[in-house]
Amino acid sequence: MELIDIHAHILPGVDDGSRGMEESETMLSMAYRQGIRRIIATPHYSRRRGSGGLAELADRLNARAQAIYGDFEILPGHETYYYEGLAEALKSGQALTLAGSRYVLVEFDPGVSYRQLYQGVRKLIMARYVPVLAHVERYLCLRDESNFRELVQCDCRMQMNYDSLAGPFWDPGVRWCRKKVEGGCIHLLATDMHRVDYRKPDLEKPMAWLQKHVGERRLRAMVWDNPLAIMKNERMG
Repeated sequence: MELIDIHAHILPGVDDGSRGMEESETMLSMAYRQGIRRIIATPHYSRRRGSGGLAELADRLNARAQAIYGDFEILPGHETYYYEGLAEALKSGQALTLAGSRYVLVEFDPGVSYRQLYQGVRKLIMARYVPVLAHVERYLCLRDESNFRELVQCDCRMQMNYDSLAGPFWDPGVRWCRKKVEGGCIHLLATDMHRVDYRKPDLEKPMAWLQKHVGERRLRAMVWDNPLAIMKNERMG
């Protein structure tokens, strides 16, 4: 199965992800062998650095990827940490949406209150963006089902990391993640890859579980159709 990864710290020397072009190329090779064919590179947004040079760096990495694999594509984006001025930074181009779309990969502190998270999401929506909540499994306030459901109903899209599905079945966090995926509550799965020795792209165990417990149509939506809708700036099905 071919996959699109919308959350990856693959650009070299930008944040706590890849430390250099060689490491980026190694991770690209690992990702490609596991079925990933398109990646939106999402370094952490820094108000000090902004988006300067990121598009050019993504183009360089894309050229290297296509020289090795003709059907590989790298596009630029940001993983943004929510703050009050984020919508303005997105409008000015200082912060990047995902692949130039209306979709914004946004994270909050794991211990954020639901009220703060909801207000941040609503402000992005009112500014005509579609929030994609990064690694949704980290937010304690969303273990409350009514909170989770309310966010989805107001048009927030939920992204979960593959590796959160790969732990032991008795782990309550793993059980929660699997239940959400089986229940059709997750819109996007992503690697959140960082380095070859830390959070590397390793999909063998999560994909084995997914292929056994999730229907092909739902799985394809999370790993290809919905990510493709982001790249095309279309509404997810």
